[in-house]
Amino acid sequence: MSGDTILKKLIGRTPFLKDALDHHMLEVISGASTAFVLKAVGTGLAFLFNVVLARKLGVEGAGLYFLAFTVISIAGVLSCAGLDNALLRFVASSAAAGDWTAVKGACRKGLIISAAASIVSAVFVFSASPWIAKAVFSKPELAGVLRWMSLAIFPMSMLVIYSEMLKGLKLIMKSHLVQGVLVWLLSLTGILFLSGVWGVYGAVWAFTAASFVTAVVATILWRRAVPQLKGIKGNFRLNKLLDSSVPLFLVSAMYLVIQWTSTFALGIWGTKAEVGVFSVAFRTAMLISFVLISVKSIAAPKFAALYSLGDMDALGKTARNSARLLTLMAAPVLALFIIFPSRIMGVFGEEFRQGGMILAILAAGQFVNVATGSVGYLLMMSGNERILRNNVAFAAAVNVALNALLVPRYGILGAAVATSLSVSLLNITASYLVYKKINIKTIPWPDLKRWSDG
Repeated sequence: MSGDTILKKLIGRTPFLKDALDHHMLEVISGASTAFVLKAVGTGLAFLFNVVLARKLGVEGAGLYFLAFTVISIAGVLSCAGLDNALLRFVASSAAAGDWTAVKGACRKGLIISAAASIVSAVFVFSASPWIAKAVFSKPELAGVLRWMSLAIFPMSMLVIYSEMLKGLKLIMKSHLVQGVLVWLLSLTGILFLSGVWGVYGAVWAFTAASFVTAVVATILWRRAVPQLKGIKGNFRLNKLLDSSVPLFLVSAMYLVIQWTSTFALGIWGTKAEVGVFSVAFRTAMLISFVLISVKSIAAPKFAALYSLGDMDALGKTARNSARLLTLMAAPVLALFIIFPSRIMGVFGEEFRQGGMILAILAAGQFVNVATGSVGYLLMMSGNERILRNNVAFAAAVNVALNALLVPRYGILGAAVATSLSVSLLNITASYLVYKKINIKTIPWPDLKRWSDG
């Protein structure tokens, strides 16, 4: 008997589950279960990569690596120009309607723009590496590390674009395989062989090579997934693509501010050791939100399809039940990080134990991110990109202000508080905006209309 058959029988005999798990939610759970397994494998590999990197390079070497990774991550997201999320939306809606001409047109235009932007970004970072290292971070030894890592900008941008397009076709396994599993498996294999001899440069070479190989695999998987595109001429208005991608590009840029400002602030006002400890703690805290990413993988195209069909009841019910599922899954991980933070950080080496409090603070912010549900995608997939942009911009401004205020005075502790508060603010306000704009509650907001009428 298959797992799906068992689940359906259980639901049929349980009134609560029958009410909560309709066929839309079952599709989310079915897809998310696959995504969850692959995301768990990918997250485990990424975690193991960070452990090996931290143990082999120490806090200062890890600090240099993560500073360079921060710079190229920013360049990579900016190179995607919001097209990754825009293509997810349009591939999902066009494929659902059977409009493969639109799918091909949107993908071709998106890939050309992103490829050109990523090449320009890579050339800039490669050329400006000495200036960035000295003028921005006052760490001249960062220049060579950053220069080599800049070569990963182009392949990383391409594999992200292809991964999101695969996600739009609901090919969750293939999407997570390239973006979550393969790149970290190859990076981990490379670092085991290269970092022992070449240190931080070996770690950078391992990641860069892994990015190129994974980008090639992603390209092949996409072409095999869409035989419908062969022999047809793509047709999709560039203005329509840009109308969605430009606000999403600004959203991505502001998300970067929230995610990486604390690392930048520590790079400027702190030490390489503080950057190393904070980066490891931040990536460990992100383990809480990997369940959110798993569910969002299938929920995002489902949200887009339901909204385009005008089925708001199903959309609201799916969003609420997804948020409840996420909260239940994330709670045990949060408890672990709150109770044993120093022991968990000690896995990376004795030098990292000092980051226990940092891990606990960052984990609290990530739990709020998970408990509010896929609110960013709800706004994005319902055509409220500009509202999402404004909300993220507000949270990013708060993040910058908090870092400027707290990091010079409190160091790594101030960075953790700034990040956690900003992430919490972003998601709570986004949840309220979802309630206000499309009348969907992912958390129990009070009925303001009833209050005003009463």
